[in-house]
Amino acid sequence: MSALLEVRGLRAGYGRVPILHGIDLDVAEGEILGVLGHNGMGKTTLLKTLMGIVPATGGTMRFDGEDLARLRPSARAQMGVGYVPQGRGIFPALTVRDNLRMGVAAQEMDEEEAISRILADFPRLERLLEREGGALSGGEQQLLALARCLISEPDLILLDEPTEGIQPSILDEIVDTLKALNKRTGVAVVLVEQNLDFITALSDRVLLIQKGAIIGEVSGDDAAGAALIDEFTGFGGGKAGAAPAPSAVSAPAAKPAQGAPKTAAPAPSAPIQERIAYMTVQRPTLSQMKVIVAELGMNMSDARVQEFLDVMQGTLDAYDVVDSLPDYLPPVLYPRTSGYRPTPEENPMNAWYVKTEIKGAPRGPLLGRTVAIKDNVCVAGVPMMNGASTLKGYTPDIDATVVTRLLEAGATIAGKAHCEYFCLSGGSHTNATGPVHNPHKHGYSAGGSSSGSGALVGAGLVDMAIGGDQGGSVRMPASFCGCYGMKPTHGLVPYTGAMPIETTIDHLGPMTGNVADNALMLEVIAGPDGLDPRQYDVKTDRYTAAISRGVSGLRIGVVKEGFGRPESERDVDAKNRAAAETLRSLGASVDEISIPWHNHGSAIWTPIALEGLMNQMMAGNGMGTGWEGLYTTSLLDYHANWRARADELSESLKISMMVGQYHLKHNRGHYYAKAQNLSRQLRAEYDKALTAYDLLLMPTTPMKATPLPPKDAPLSLYIQRAFEMLANTAPFDSSGHPAMAIPCGMSEGLPVSMMLVGRRFEEATIYRAAGAFERAGDWRGM
Repeated sequence: MSALLEVRGLRAGYGRVPILHGIDLDVAEGEILGVLGHNGMGKTTLLKTLMGIVPATGGTMRFDGEDLARLRPSARAQMGVGYVPQGRGIFPALTVRDNLRMGVAAQEMDEEEAISRILADFPRLERLLEREGGALSGGEQQLLALARCLISEPDLILLDEPTEGIQPSILDEIVDTLKALNKRTGVAVVLVEQNLDFITALSDRVLLIQKGAIIGEVSGDDAAGAALIDEFTGFGGGKAGAAPAPSAVSAPAAKPAQGAPKTAAPAPSAPIQERIAYMTVQRPTLSQMKVIVAELGMNMSDARVQEFLDVMQGTLDAYDVVDSLPDYLPPVLYPRTSGYRPTPEENPMNAWYVKTEIKGAPRGPLLGRTVAIKDNVCVAGVPMMNGASTLKGYTPDIDATVVTRLLEAGATIAGKAHCEYFCLSGGSHTNATGPVHNPHKHGYSAGGSSSGSGALVGAGLVDMAIGGDQGGSVRMPASFCGCYGMKPTHGLVPYTGAMPIETTIDHLGPMTGNVADNALMLEVIAGPDGLDPRQYDVKTDRYTAAISRGVSGLRIGVVKEGFGRPESERDVDAKNRAAAETLRSLGASVDEISIPWHNHGSAIWTPIALEGLMNQMMAGNGMGTGWEGLYTTSLLDYHANWRARADELSESLKISMMVGQYHLKHNRGHYYAKAQNLSRQLRAEYDKALTAYDLLLMPTTPMKATPLPPKDAPLSLYIQRAFEMLANTAPFDSSGHPAMAIPCGMSEGLPVSMMLVGRRFEEATIYRAAGAFERAGDWRGM
C-alpha cells in the first residue's frame, strides 16, 4: 500500500508554548493508525494541526501527494480529509437530519441520497432523524458525529478520543462500523485515544506519543500486547493507565472541515470556507436569537435582530479563542483501569456502582486502607452516574481533590459507591439502578444520599468511604448503617471535583468503621486547595491527637429540641440519653439545654436547598456561575442532557425542582435570599449555646432505618421515606458547624446513632468525645 499521508518533522503549539516536537508518521491507504498517549501529550493538537485548525510551525504534511500546509481546513475537507473532534462535534440545536445535511453542505452531493447511504451504515440514527442532536445520549451523539464526517466519503478521517463518556455497547458498534467501512471503502483512519482496549481493537498499528513526540510503535498482532505497550508508556493492561481526559485542547463545537452551517453569518465578501476556517463555535441563527430576545422581554423586528447578529460577530470571535485554548485542569497522577460493574452476587446490597483498584503512593498514613468514593465525586477514568440514569455513561477527566489526597496518602481506592439520584434523598431507594440495602437488615434503608458509602463501611467491606452532605447525607447513612460519619465545618474539606448541589451547603466528609480512622482520614483530606470558593479562613488540626484526650472537663449540652419530635422513636431517644450519661460517667459535664431556633433549622434549610439546587445543579448544569475555582466542564456538558430526559428524574428530585422553580419564578428568589439571611441567625443561636458548652448532643436521625418502600409505593410514601429523617441534620448544613454521627446502640437489629456538634473548625473536640465514648464499650451491646 502507498502512503496516503506523510508527515515529517511536524511542530506546532499555542503562542510561545510548543506542543508537537518533530512528529514523523505515515498512513497508508486503507490503514487504521492509532496514537496512544496520556492526557496533555499532544494527541488532539496533532489532529488539529493535520486538519489546519492549529497552524504548523515547522515540518511538512503531504496528503495524496499534495502539500497540506498551504490549505485551509475547508480545502483539506474537500480533498478528502474528515475530522471528528473530541466532544462529539455536532450541532446540538439541529436535528440529526440537519446535522447530516451539514456534513455535505460544502460538497457537491445530493443530500437525500447521501443521507440514505450513510443511514445504511448507521441504522441506529434512522429512528432519531427528527430529534435534536443535544437530546441524544453521549453514544448516539458520537455515532452522529462519525456519520456526519463519513457522509462526505472522505479518504482519511481524523478521530479524536471517541470513547470518552460512551457506553460499552456503542463502543463495540463504533469498532464494528469503522472496520466494515474500512474494509468496504478503504477509508483510512488516524485515531488518538487513551482507551487501550479500543485502540488495539481497531488499529493496524499503534504509535505511542509522549510530550509531543512519537516514542515507539507497536504493529500487527503485537498491538494487543499490553505488556509491550507498558514497556513504552507504563500504561499497564486493560484501559490506559491515565484516565480518559481531554487532550491538550478541547475540540471545537462544530466540525470546520464539513462546511459552515447555514446559521453562520460570514462576511459577504468571504466564501463560506474562509469563515469556517477560523470559526469553531456555532453562531446563533436568526430564529434562535429571536427566541432569546423574547425571553429577555425585548421587542424587536427581525431586521433589527439581524442587525444585532451582524454586529455581535466580533464578540463571538472571542469564544473561538476560548474554545481553541487548552482547558486548565489538574493532572491525573495515579494509573488506573476503569473498573467493572459487579454482578448481583458480588453486590448483594447494591452498594457498589463500579469496583476497581487504584493504588496510591507506596507510603503514607493511609497505606493499606481501602476507600470507597461516593459516586458524586470524580475519579478520572472511572464511570460516574451520581445515582442518575441521565448521567449514566459519563466518565470524569479529573480526580477530585479528596481523591488525589487519599492516593497521595497511600490509600487504595476500591471503587465508586452508589448514591441517591443526584443525592436528593435521605433514604436509599432512589438510585436509578435500584435501592441500596442496609447491611444489618436486608430490605431496610441504608440512608442517603451516601447510601452505598454507609452500607460498605457498615458491612466492613471497606475501611473508609467519602460521603457528601448537603442535608445530612454523610450522617444519615452513618446513623442507619452503624458507622462514624463526620460532616466537617463548611469549607474545611475541598469540594473540588464533586458534583455540587448548592455551594453554601455542599460538604464532603469521612465515613469509617472507627473513630481513629475517621480522624486520620480527615487529616488527609482537610485544608485549602486554592480551587474551591467554599474554603475561607480554614483552620486544620491534628485530629488523631485528640481522640485519646478523654472528655474530662468538656461541657456537653443535650439539645431538648432534638428529642421527642413527631417522627422520633422512643428507643432512639432513650439510647441517646443513655449515651449522654456514659459521657457524664467519663468525666464530662452534661446538661439539658434548649435552643428553640433548632426547630426552625430545617425550614431555613429548605429554600436554600430547593431553590439553590434548581439554580445551580439543574438550570446551571451542576456548576452555575459567579465563583472562582475549578469547573468540571466535561461534567457540565454531559449533565446538561437532563433536560431531554427529565421524565427519568427521581420523584424526590422532581418535587424538589418543582418547589424550587415555583418560588424562583413567582417569588423572585425572595425566600432563598431571606433563608440565607436567617441561616446567619441560626448559626448565631448555635454559637450562643456553644459559648457555654463545648459540644451539643442529640440523635443523628430521630428514627432507626426504615423499610424500603415497595416498587409500587404511592408517591406520598416514596417522598416520606426520602425526607423524614433530616430534621436534626439539615440545620447544620445551613449553619456550617461540624457534626458527627456516632453509633451508640442497637435496637430491633438496627443501629442507633448519636450526633455531636462542635464549634466551627473544632472537629478535634468532637473527636475527643467520640474517642472516649468508643473506648467505653462496644456500641453494639449498648
